[in-house]
Amino acid sequence: MSEKPVSIVIVDDHPMILAGIKAMVESIEDLNVVGTSDDGAAGVELILEKKPDVALLDVRLPNLNGLEALRRLKEKIPELVVILITASESDLYLVEALRYGASGYLTKDSSRELIRHTVRAALAGGTTISAALMDKAFGLIARSAVNLATPNLGDDELPDLVDLTPRELDVLMRLAKGKTNRAIAKDLHLAEVTIKKHVQSILEKMGVRDRTQAALRGVRLGLID
Repeated sequence: MSEKPVSIVIVDDHPMILAGIKAMVESIEDLNVVGTSDDGAAGVELILEKKPDVALLDVRLPNLNGLEALRRLKEKIPELVVILITASESDLYLVEALRYGASGYLTKDSSRELIRHTVRAALAGGTTISAALMDKAFGLIARSAVNLATPNLGDDELPDLVDLTPRELDVLMRLAKGKTNRAIAKDLHLAEVTIKKHVQSILEKMGVRDRTQAALRGVRLGLID
């Protein structure tokens, strides 16, 4: 008797990429896509409804980014296997993803075999990071150690590492589009005073004086498009 197929929900806001990943996953024996979504918040609701074995989440999603979706899902369904996929080879979200319990972190051009291996390894309790990101992962850990060991470095000497929370990333992305605190609060369904606190925290963490500088540094670091 064959084993029950592994159920998977995929969340990605790019239609062509979503269709491509879905087709690739469905071509792998014993993997079954039970749902897809192009929105972070809707994707979380779909996953909570479907309760799949595995969730494949894009890092950057509208309404709720992949990191925050990961955090919420692991709170609700701790045993859920979540694999993040990204269009970039940036390591900026990697540590947070692993901290929140991701079982894999792959680029969107990952091969069929790598996706199959990552899903199987994750279900067995393992964690997979694509080769394109592995060296950067070690570099990020090393930079973090330097940052902790030398907290009094000048701004020009600091490593390019900014530890923003998923919510702060949401705010930064909207801030970079020129939105006011009121507009951001409406987008995220939060109080305006809460957004003001997030903005202040972003400025402090990024070591900048104003919203424009925060947006420019966010682009330079690859935090926002």
